[in-house]
Amino acid sequence: MSDPTQILRSARRILLVDWANRSVPCTLVEAGFTVFCASPGRYSVVEVVPEPPEGIDSVDVFPPQEGEDGYLVFCRLADPPSGVDIVNVYRPENEHAGIVANQVLPLGAKVLWLQPSVGSGAARQLVLDHGLELIEGIDIAVEAHQLANQK
Repeated sequence: MSDPTQILRSARRILLVDWANRSVPCTLVEAGFTVFCASPGRYSVVEVVPEPPEGIDSVDVFPPQEGEDGYLVFCRLADPPSGVDIVNVYRPENEHAGIVANQVLPLGAKVLWLQPSVGSGAARQLVLDHGLELIEGIDIAVEAHQLANQK
């Protein structure tokens, strides 16, 4: 199994394909990563800002929850990101082949990271077929938070 800490140390850009809760994008942004999200038909870049921004659709702005410092904002992009290091997935196994084909490979990611509770025999075969690294069973937000606290 690949070393998740080492992977995060060398990564700068992460694409999220769904997430279990809003702490995942918040924690990754606060840990210093550039975070993108894939939604059907569009991409967004994630920001955490102290005040709600103007000119952003209100469905893309989420006020802080208890213990959070800022508004979670999804800024829509006209085009896919130019590249990412990690694609983090919180989707069912039957979608993994499509995610690899439509997100991981076109964006040049070298790591497929499956969030806990998501496992995939198909993903294990896909990473072998495409020379990728696979992380599974480890929450990327927890790992990023621990890494940020070591700095």
